[in-house]
Amino acid sequence: MTRDLFEASPMSALSAAIRGGLAPGQLGVVMARAGVGKSTFLVHVAISHLIRGAEVLHVSLHRQAAEVRSHYQEILSLLQGGGSDAAVEAEVERNRVVHSFLSGGFSPDRLRRLLATLDEVMDIRPAVVIIDGPMEASELDAAAWKAVAADADIRIWCALRTHRSSGPTPAAAAGVFDTAVVLEPRGRELELSALRAGGAEIHDGAPLRLDPVTMLVKGGGPVAKPLVAPSPAPRTVTLVSGGGTGAECAFGEAAKRWGLAEVNLTFDGHQQERTRGARTLTEKELSRGAVSMLYVNKHLVREWKKGGPIARILQVQWHLVSQVKQLFVVGEIQDDGTVTGGTGWSVELAKRWNKTVWVYCQQRDAWHAWSGEAWVAGEPVIETTSIGATGTRYLSDGGRAAIEALFERSFEG
Repeated sequence: MTRDLFEASPMSALSAAIRGGLAPGQLGVVMARAGVGKSTFLVHVAISHLIRGAEVLHVSLHRQAAEVRSHYQEILSLLQGGGSDAAVEAEVERNRVVHSFLSGGFSPDRLRRLLATLDEVMDIRPAVVIIDGPMEASELDAAAWKAVAADADIRIWCALRTHRSSGPTPAAAAGVFDTAVVLEPRGRELELSALRAGGAEIHDGAPLRLDPVTMLVKGGGPVAKPLVAPSPAPRTVTLVSGGGTGAECAFGEAAKRWGLAEVNLTFDGHQQERTRGARTLTEKELSRGAVSMLYVNKHLVREWKKGGPIARILQVQWHLVSQVKQLFVVGEIQDDGTVTGGTGWSVELAKRWNKTVWVYCQQRDAWHAWSGEAWVAGEPVIETTSIGATGTRYLSDGGRAAIEALFERSFEG
């Protein structure tokens, strides 16, 4: 998803000075004394990428993961003028991974292993890595971190603690980084100055005046909620589904009317209602989506047998969710937050993999997005060229109307 940057964010105003930030393979740093606001600045950096659809890995060396997520929520609320936009929050949650390393010893080699694990286990390949912790100039091996950034083709931002009277000055320490900014208290404000960008020194950049608590640009005031990016052209969008009766068939019919491509996943022996774009998964492919039925039953509070027909359906749903960025489901949201039937497994996978997931609850007659902690009512649009769709066989008139309205809202005009 592509969105305009928040106008009051320091990243919006700083973007021109540091030429948009970092390029892949580069290392950036924010330098400041203890307690000045390095962590808040890094959250702003992360959000500026997250709202544009980039995946971000946030590694905290001094906070629990729950504290980090709470910090993001606070900044998001401030950027939205105290409001809450379910679509923005869902996008941030879907694209962000938070890891906490409080025992110390986080190194470039450890980051390499973490990136490999995320790729192999969660199919996540971050474009940006935030390393938030009280690192000193003497213990930061910039060359080693740059090597990781170059090898993985990622952007790495880190925080460096400076001191009043000891150690190198910010200007001297900045020389080993591609992009460097420094935060300095000035009375009741902070000054944010860019020292380097793209490997070159900056000599004529004027500092930004920031609020010392929120890191918002002084004088900017509250900003309006960001606009949702327009949907892509229908001909560029592919709908991945199962081609089953009910909701899946209705999604497919709407996709065909609007000119979307379809991929309807199936397996030998499966009765498929909709065959446009049918793709039969091999036994080897199905095995990739095999999961413990005990695990599924525990998470969905169901009682399904291993090797039964539902097991194959769950394997297909694994493939469906793994291939898309945005998932739409028609079903029923239960009191425990799960969705009824085998459809519920696709929703749980989307939650685990931080995909954007919307469920139209036929009982509540409304769309809801998963915020990371709860279902939030809203009105979705198709925002990516790779979408998934599934849902109940027992589609109501309201559910069918909701599917039609989704496509009209996304593509009309």
